Amino acid sequence: MNIKHCIFVGITLLAFTACSERDDTPEEFPDWKNKNEQFFETAYLANDYDFTVKKYSLADDVAAAHTDYVLVDVLGMDEEADMETPYQNDTVLIHYVGYLLPSTTYTTGFEFDKSYIDPFDYDTAVPSKLAVNGVVLGLGSALQKMHRGDHWRVTVPYQLGYGTVENGDIPAYSTLIFEIRLEDFWTKKKGDRN
Repeated sequence: MNIKHCIFVGITLLAFTACSERDDTPEEFPDWKNKNEQFFETAYLANDYDFTVKKYSLADDVAAAHTDYVLVDVLGMDEEADMETPYQNDTVLIHYVGYLLPSTTYTTGFEFDKSYIDPFDYDTAVPSKLAVNGVVLGLGSALQKMHRGDHWRVTVPYQLGYGTVENGDIPAYSTLIFEIRLEDFWTKKKGDRN
């Protein structure tokens, strides 16, 4: 073996050693599927929420599993709001924050999306414009039960979220928790671009 070959082998081994993960690196989402399943089942059975909303793709008279519901905590409501609610094909204006269950680094839950900059200021925050049928099934189901001015915390089982598939920073099997303020909604008319 010549000296150039020895140097090449040495550098190559050093590169592989430097790029490998350390064995003591903690996993961010350990036992994530089981943790999320147990959390949602326990929360559902504890009945420690204001009410549930069945996924909108199931008729009212169809029997459903606990994972066919989202759990709702009412954080606020406009007592003078009309009783109209959005439909599946409507567009909504909402303020929201979405986060996951606590994990190794994110002890209060990883915040994966938000429509405003902290701290929330009602006078300056601009609500997001979203299609009800363009969000995950659980969030869309909840939005269809909200009235203008409602402020809810919605807990969505992974089956009504992103399911068994990773979505960007959101790992597979993630329970999704949203805090939502419904500002307005309307029906998209034929020919509307937004």
